Amino acid sequence: MSPLSNYHSLRVVVIGSYNTDLVIWCDAIPVKGQSILGGDFEMFSGGRGANCAVAAARSGCQVKFVGAHGSDAFGNMARDRLAREGIDITDFVELPSSKTGVAMIFQERKTAFHSALISNSANTDFSPTLVKKVESDIRDSDLVFTQFEISTAVLSEIYRICHHHQKNLVVHAAPVQPPVSFPKSSYYLLVADDFEALLLAGCNDLDASIRELHRRGVQNVIIRHGQQSLIFSDGTANRVQPIPAAPFVQCTGSVECLTAWAGIALARGKDLAYAAYVGAQALAFSRSRHGAEDSMPYASELSLGPAPPTFSQPYSPHLPSGVPH
Repeated sequence: MSPLSNYHSLRVVVIGSYNTDLVIWCDAIPVKGQSILGGDFEMFSGGRGANCAVAAARSGCQVKFVGAHGSDAFGNMARDRLAREGIDITDFVELPSSKTGVAMIFQERKTAFHSALISNSANTDFSPTLVKKVESDIRDSDLVFTQFEISTAVLSEIYRICHHHQKNLVVHAAPVQPPVSFPKSSYYLLVADDFEALLLAGCNDLDASIRELHRRGVQNVIIRHGQQSLIFSDGTANRVQPIPAAPFVQCTGSVECLTAWAGIALARGKDLAYAAYVGAQALAFSRSRHGAEDSMPYASELSLGPAPPTFSQPYSPHLPSGVPH
């Protein structure tokens, strides 16, 4: 039993995306102009927002999911799936003129690598009016989660409301595509991969990126560095938390799992080192299961003891290809 489950049930609002994940397994991800024979096809419930909502619900939180879907079969599937997790979907609204989100995912069999292409959908079509409608829920919440699979106008309204009510806002900063807009505000926790942090901050190395994110108002930062470690900072020092080894099945949804569990640990009074430790355990668990939402652990499935010591490590990587100098 996780020690986090000994606390009262947090009230969580997640504003974000739902996608139906269409997964094709392959030996190697196809490159531009290439057609190859792949392996098995699978379909799962996913989306960065919905994944986070399921992770929070399974951890024991009271969760409200705010977003949009189409009037298609995938939309019905989305509502049924989230309702079965005990999530409040009152404001997961149907947009008749939009399609439910779909992600086409190429997943390599023997590595932790995947590529995804996400469709235009109801995720980016719902307006800031929906966020204003749930302002009272945000005001009464313990924690708010969001991510970048929704429109910038909606994100801006989330930032405004959370700042106004001094709410603990957790941002999974993905996907990040230039041009990037990330205004100064008050952010409780930001989670990103290392290349996303470089793009988001507009810096040439990770140390500088983390300093820039703190300058923009991020209180706590957790960066996934490759597949083996997390780098985290509260503004005083960068430290490293190893990710436990686990049998690899797939990684779709694993960073959302990290985001949810780390944010919940912080909201329940734990320090950032423990939050990174909890997030690393949850991420490793998620990688060992099939499907994005399906891979999220219940509190009873994580055995969390005292966090092991972490260590300081400055890190200045070469820029990934495609990141502008």
